[in-house]
Amino acid sequence: MLWRPAVQELARPDDDPSLIFLAQHALAAVEDHLVSAPHEALLGFLVGRVFETPETGTPYVIVHGAVRVPQMIVDGASERVVAQALAAAQRMLPPEDGVVVGWYRSDPTGVLRISADDHQAHVRHFQRPWQVALLVTIRPTGTRGGCFRPAGEPDSPAPYLPFYELLDAESFRDGWKQPRVAWSNYWSPDPAVWRARAEPARPPRVTPSGRPSGASRFIPIVEPDDDYEDPAWRVPRGRGSAWGTWHWWLLAAAAVAGAVALGVRLGLGPRAPAESPLPEPAAASPEASAAQAVQQAITGYRQQASLFASRQTGCADLARGLTDVDDAWLRYTLASPPAGTAQSGLAADVDQVEADFERSGCPRP
Repeated sequence: MLWRPAVQELARPDDDPSLIFLAQHALAAVEDHLVSAPHEALLGFLVGRVFETPETGTPYVIVHGAVRVPQMIVDGASERVVAQALAAAQRMLPPEDGVVVGWYRSDPTGVLRISADDHQAHVRHFQRPWQVALLVTIRPTGTRGGCFRPAGEPDSPAPYLPFYELLDAESFRDGWKQPRVAWSNYWSPDPAVWRARAEPARPPRVTPSGRPSGASRFIPIVEPDDDYEDPAWRVPRGRGSAWGTWHWWLLAAAAVAGAVALGVRLGLGPRAPAESPLPEPAAASPEASAAQAVQQAITGYRQQASLFASRQTGCADLARGLTDVDDAWLRYTLASPPAGTAQSGLAADVDQVEADFERSGCPRP
């Protein structure tokens, strides 16, 4: 689904050589990170893959994930945070998960413009023509954003760029499109977007394969034919019902007695009650395991910091502890945990480690 900047004079012409595709779950990961601290300047990296069109060989980028950076941007120093965290993100990102195709940051001021420090960060660390910068501001009145590719001198204009939103399967069915983007500074020429927003959503269609397990099913009941003659063993209707009832009780008692006698003769005893297996302990979720690894790395760093303060170790050991914290944090962010109190507390601990290392005067690894 194509999205164009609403302010056309700020938009680059359509001859931009590299198209941008943002998956809905990548946008959700970015917003989930930024909404955890809407009044702070947060930063992260965009993860995806680069492809080429078979006809012209023109590259285009698909963003399908995000990596959070624990440090906050202080006094607009986005280039400093990018320089500190980019190498660790590239080192820890598994090849099967993609590559760093850009970066994102929040803009609590709501200006949504590339600053001089943003320009320097992008030109210095993201020199490929397909790499992109994403700015997002989240406020109670709504979310706004923009895609940029700064280039040239620091004072060069960085216009808003069009992009495509890749819809998830549940957001695109029967010609109906439900985009995640609802930015007031972008618009889509796709009529399905406005039709979906103007008309109420239809209830989901339940197919036979998608029927819930508890849903009722229609079972045909075949009534007996009145013209069908009952066999001789069938219970007669009418007044003979009492005799028929005693007749069936006698047959049932004889059958049970025969079964018991046969079981004794064959040496079959009553089956011992099966012991119910002990419930297996619930496996820890990937998010919980990753969070525990971050806590262990922080504990290890604090031990190194204590030794460093007493002059029992040097900068190399302290830097190694910082690297362990950064690596564990990046693994944690790749697990895409939901924003919450636990995540905010863990990020604060990591930020404290970063601040402590800056005060040590040691060179960053």
